Amino acid sequence: MNQITEIRYIADKDRYWIFINKEYCTSIRARTFKGMQLQEGQVISCEDVKEMESFHFKNQYQNSWEQEKFRIDKVSQLIHSINPSLQINVVGFGADSNELIKSHPDEQGKPDLEILRADNSSIMLIEVTGTTHMRGNDYWIRPDKLTYCQNHPAQNVWIILHYTTPVEKFIFIKPSPDKQYRHIVKEIRGTDEYYVVFNDLDEEVRSKEEFIRHLNSL
Repeated sequence: MNQITEIRYIADKDRYWIFINKEYCTSIRARTFKGMQLQEGQVISCEDVKEMESFHFKNQYQNSWEQEKFRIDKVSQLIHSINPSLQINVVGFGADSNELIKSHPDEQGKPDLEILRADNSSIMLIEVTGTTHMRGNDYWIRPDKLTYCQNHPAQNVWIILHYTTPVEKFIFIKPSPDKQYRHIVKEIRGTDEYYVVFNDLDEEVRSKEEFIRHLNSL
């Protein structure tokens, strides 16, 4: 029987070492360990512990994938309403699936949608995010989404957030390729998650009219 015989916190690495049957198995990030509910004496294999760590965030949000697809559909409808001649391809890793894909994309933060002209030339990439219910007046973006934009300055990457309630709302963000963004830590579902926070006063936040003008100018 495989079971956790020791959990050891390594302060200088901010990770937990997990021992199965008194042998080292793997290490887990402290920020994800909080939400994994592992404990000494728990019956579990080393392979299962490694899988829990590797796909922790996928497992956390598996029940939200239908909402993510809904947001992608809403943004796609918005683009078509602005310019019906544009073609929209879903290109994000797993963005068109409700299944748990037990692998990771080649590059974190790759956008969900690619916008093309009628001649199939690519003019824009869009990362779609948001929540069903908007709380507060600021907008949270995962750092890897901004890192992707900065790693690909030649690509025209936008981030569009969609909220359903209390009223339907789209927020348009054009990240700066040069700014050093700082993240904050938010505890969600027992896990420390990293976000960069924007609000309407930030230059990256553009109006719908600005987005429409930009899209139609391409």
